[in-house]
Order: sequence, then C-alpha cells, then structure tokens
Amino acid sequence: MENEKSKDKIRPTKERIFEVSLELFASKGFDAVSVREIGRNVGIRESSIYNHYPSKNAILDDIFQCFEKELIKMRPPEARNPDKINELTPDVFRERVNRTLNILKTPKMAKIFQISTSEQFRDERAKKIILHTLIKEPQQFTQKILEKMVENGTINPVNPKILSVEFQYPLFSLFLEYLLLRSEDSDTSTVEEAISNHVDYFLNTIRGENSI
Repeated sequence: MENEKSKDKIRPTKERIFEVSLELFASKGFDAVSVREIGRNVGIRESSIYNHYPSKNAILDDIFQCFEKELIKMRPPEARNPDKINELTPDVFRERVNRTLNILKTPKMAKIFQISTSEQFRDERAKKIILHTLIKEPQQFTQKILEKMVENGTINPVNPKILSVEFQYPLFSLFLEYLLLRSEDSDTSTVEEAISNHVDYFLNTIRGENSI
C-alpha cells in the first residue's frame, strides 16, 4: 500500500488531478464536486489546481476531449482510409463493435461515459459526444459502408439507411446496459452475449442468410 502511494506521488500532478476529478465526477456528479475537494483528494492545495487547469470546467473539457480521442479508435484502421473503402468486408462491423466494447471495458472510459450520460442535458460537449459520436456517427458510418457494399455487390441488396438504424440503435442501448451493469459490479455475460447475437444476425442478414 505504501508503494502504491509513493508511485502515485511520482505521477505528474496534472495527471493525478485528471484521475481524481474523473473518479469524483463519476461517483458524485460534476456539480456536487468542488475544486477544494479535488485538491484535498489529490493531496495539494486548492490554489495549486489552477496551475494546471484554469477552472473545474476546464478539467471536464479535458475529460471529454480524452473520451472523443479514444472513441476514434472504434473505427478499424482500414475503415478510416477512404481509399480502402472498396476493400472492406462485412466483418468490419463486428470488428468495430468489438473495438467499442473493448474501449468501454476500461475503467477510465466507463467512468467518462457515465459522466457524459449524466451531463448530456446540461452540457453541450456531453450532448455532442452522446448524440453525434456515440449515436449518429456510427449509424452514418454503417450506412455509408452498406451503400458501398450494395453498390459493389459484396452483400445482399438491402436498404442501407433503414438497416444501419436497426443495427446501431439497439447497440447503443446494449452498450448502455453493459456499462450500467459494470457500474454496480453485476454480471455482464448476458448482455455481452446479446451484443454478439445482434452482430451475428446483422451479418447473416446482409449476407442473405436471414429473411429480412
């Protein structure tokens, strides 16, 4: 335990402020946490916080920016390159779902997601993350790839707009359920199985192995 405390003190102060704030905002809510409380938990004076962040709101901004950077990794590398779009196979959708789940499995990302969902009606940055990065962008990505695959004859003829909504919106709900279960240390195996089954059904559908 003493070793852990020593290691904690070696880490940069700004990093410790970020991590303590993340923990407090996730457990208590942004408005319920004061800069003084953050300083006390970091082990520094309240005034020292301002050497690294001009305000409590700036810490939250850093948290949201971190989340958005991580969420870019949801998209497989080859899918980020417009020149490679014709080479994509239906398995790209499973890879994206697996990448997203792996991101959300990390305690840090789970806490930021928790903060984003609780702040989405108060903070425009949180609303953008939920509405655009986690809902709209994945749906638009799926639609774009489906359109290209239908055009190339890679998959069964489908309605890309409808099917992308049917695929992505349930996934968002399943990811939310997964994180809620994790937040209370409950078993997540059932919802993880549901995610896998949802992806299987979607892939079978676009390959023409299910009746639509």
